[in-house]
Amino acid sequence: MTPLVFASFRGMRVGVGEYLIIFAAILIGLAVADLSLSLHRLLRQGSDIKWHPIVPITGFIVLCLILNLWWGLYRGFSQREEIEFLAFLPTVFILLTLFLLAAAVFPDEKLGKGGSMLDFYLDNRVQFWGLFAAYLLLVTVNMWVTAWLAGAEPEAIFVNGLGNLAWFAGCVALMITRRMVFHWIVVALSLGAIFYSWSSVALTQAAAG
Repeated sequence: MTPLVFASFRGMRVGVGEYLIIFAAILIGLAVADLSLSLHRLLRQGSDIKWHPIVPITGFIVLCLILNLWWGLYRGFSQREEIEFLAFLPTVFILLTLFLLAAAVFPDEKLGKGGSMLDFYLDNRVQFWGLFAAYLLLVTVNMWVTAWLAGAEPEAIFVNGLGNLAWFAGCVALMITRRMVFHWIVVALSLGAIFYSWSSVALTQAAAG
């Protein structure tokens, strides 16, 4: 069977876009796997730990970011025949930052019996929201540079990134404060922004290509 499988690919021309998507799929798959396995280990602890809803909710937000990036890369790369190596490097940094963000959501090790998810979240907030802020900054700068090279107007480029800059500022603020009211505000606004952006998006081949 194996020779037949390989024979079916003879003569096929795989474009640069397909290679880039495959590379992205590996890192994105690792991020989803890490997120899922960490959640699985956490669920296995059950009532031995003190749960808090903000941790699984932030995990869901990271999953949404992963889905956004996956379809964004498909839309951006599926029809590409060539790309400069330096132009691809920002995407690599974005993927690596997102992987680190996914790895930072849940505890790496089991919490001790009676351990608090809220304490873990607050103690971990600098790393988590710092990576979140870095991810938003990388995405925004890459978007600006891409639009500028495409000949877009500077004012339009800046305005298009204002939402991400406000989100970035919120992440930086959460690195500093432990007051949960501010954390819930940023989390709620993050969910609202994600669902609003999804409300006008259709996953079709025409739209993605």
